[in-house]
Amino acid sequence: MIDKGYLLGERYRIIDTLGEGGMANVYLAEDIILQRKVAVKILRLDLQNEPQTQARFQREALATSELSHPNIVSVLDVGTDHGLPYMVMEYVDGPDLKEYIRKNSPLDLREVIRIMDQILSAVALAHKHNVIHRDLKPQNILMDKRGNIKIADFGIAVALNQSSITQTNSVMGSVHYMSPEQTRGGLVTKQSDIYSLGIILYELITGTVPFNGDTPVSIALKHAQEPIPSIRKKDKSVPQALENVVLKATAKDPRDRYASAQAMKADLDSSLDPERSDEPVFVPNHGNSDDETIVLSGFKPQKTNSKEPQKEEKAEAEKEPAKKKKSFWQNVKAHKWWWIFSIIAAGLIIFIMIFALSGNDNKPKQVNVPDVTNIAEKAAEDKLEAAGLQVGRIIRRQSDDVKKGYVIATNPTAGNSLDQGKTVNLIVSSGTSMVKVPDVVGDDYDKAAEKLENQGFDVVREDQFSNKIPQGNIISQSIAAGVEVKPTQTTITLVVSRGRAPRHRSNTVTLKDLHNYSLKSAQDYAREHGLTLQINQEYSDDVEKGMIISMDPGPGTKVDRGSTVAIRVSRGPKEEKETTITKNFTVSYVGSATDSSDKTDNDKDEDSSSSKLSENKGDHVQIYIKDDDHSLNNIYRDLYIKRDMSFSIPFSIKNGPGQLRVVRNGETILNEKVTK
Repeated sequence: MIDKGYLLGERYRIIDTLGEGGMANVYLAEDIILQRKVAVKILRLDLQNEPQTQARFQREALATSELSHPNIVSVLDVGTDHGLPYMVMEYVDGPDLKEYIRKNSPLDLREVIRIMDQILSAVALAHKHNVIHRDLKPQNILMDKRGNIKIADFGIAVALNQSSITQTNSVMGSVHYMSPEQTRGGLVTKQSDIYSLGIILYELITGTVPFNGDTPVSIALKHAQEPIPSIRKKDKSVPQALENVVLKATAKDPRDRYASAQAMKADLDSSLDPERSDEPVFVPNHGNSDDETIVLSGFKPQKTNSKEPQKEEKAEAEKEPAKKKKSFWQNVKAHKWWWIFSIIAAGLIIFIMIFALSGNDNKPKQVNVPDVTNIAEKAAEDKLEAAGLQVGRIIRRQSDDVKKGYVIATNPTAGNSLDQGKTVNLIVSSGTSMVKVPDVVGDDYDKAAEKLENQGFDVVREDQFSNKIPQGNIISQSIAAGVEVKPTQTTITLVVSRGRAPRHRSNTVTLKDLHNYSLKSAQDYAREHGLTLQINQEYSDDVEKGMIISMDPGPGTKVDRGSTVAIRVSRGPKEEKETTITKNFTVSYVGSATDSSDKTDNDKDEDSSSSKLSENKGDHVQIYIKDDDHSLNNIYRDLYIKRDMSFSIPFSIKNGPGQLRVVRNGETILNEKVTK
């Protein structure tokens, strides 16, 4: 264990312990240079002399540092401190996904898809770099306070080109989320991660893992032999299309799983679409890929409790045919007209064959829907037609992951069996460009929601009473019409009319003063009293962001239930134009700044004490900055370095240009102006 307050690598001050693992311990630390919190993973002291563990630690650092993605924990620095390897990562202040599921289950299905999309996007990038995680589980997935997902712990990740991937009898990972081939120590591929993702999706939907047991071996056997328990038997509200995503991802045979995390994401994103409401249950093509016979310890074949008389009867029965008379066909062959029976029999066989063949001609041939995701629309159409299927509707949808004009998914999805000649709808990417939010106020909810979802928006419904808007039509939308946004990253809340409010003893409401109430409190008040809110947002220097500035009609006004109340909500003070510039630079470590052979004896004597001190501490670096808050006459940073070190310095330059000067061992190595 590292003591609190210890300065690791002369830069990271240990604050607290975040977690202890089999390979390394994780600490919360402060980066004293950039003045921010970080997470530091340090190899355990008792393992620092084990080459295999050190190699695994280095592999995690290498694998993660190569993966730059908003949903993967970033590696900020790697180093050693007195021979002890450490890795500095961004600090995620929030629970892991296991804890989040435990506290919030059951989750809304759209929330499930939102979380899973982030995980799949991150894994897709890792797989693109040929990195297999091998230990995907909710405990290794973190969530920050804004609900953003961060995948961590690539400690047993293996690159596809490394020979260790083919090692057998080496099972690593968490058995609850482990693929059948992993439990057997077999070949681990990208599809092994896909299986783990399917189990995570199962847990997000149901709140539990599919298999439990008294021992890891019993759980592993269930993964290898038993079908995934039906989600829809537990909860009929889960669409079959969504359960099919789980079933396909967790197929026993890797060939039946999704070809990529990207393909799984595309299928998941359309799983709540109305067009897929009648989708049949997914059935794998290859069944169970486990060809090995698993012998359970303690199993013994049953012995037959037969008695001796029974054995004698069996022996007599075996001898009996020899004693019988000739059979019917033996008599026929012995007869002179045996050939007549032969002709009749041959005719019957031919008739039966013709009848069977004609029956098969009338039955439509079954074909499997090919996987056409992430290929161009025309190529996808050609591939479907070559398989004997027709192209149905083309649905355009925004996508951040699939190139414009390429296929996101099909309906029915790849792998489903259809009669030859049936139609398959294509969902095609319309790109990631910003689009204007359409005006759907007053429209029928079902039609408006379908329109928005086809553009890529997530839609959330809220119901309110209204005396003016017919039941089922939209009262308001959370994002105003005409605003340009990215649909795949935007959720629109539609407030839908429940019709006129039921009659109370008093059908009027005396409005209370909502000034300085939060928007949520105002919405709760409106819902309780059958009122409709019209929300307008504007900047305010006086009212806190998210709080109500004013209302119309004003406080104390008597209105009918179902009436509309307009409120102005603060967006906070208007931000000034950005005037902060961040300057990034690296100072190289050069060791001793001067050669002692060039100095006189007197110089050597005078410098002996200071040079020894300098050699002990490393290169002496002094940083001076000039901006609105600092003077070039004062030292901004004063430190010693023993390796190349990167700096990121913020400059506030509202009132003119700034300046940066860096001195190393008494010599100015950088001196430049900083402008907007």
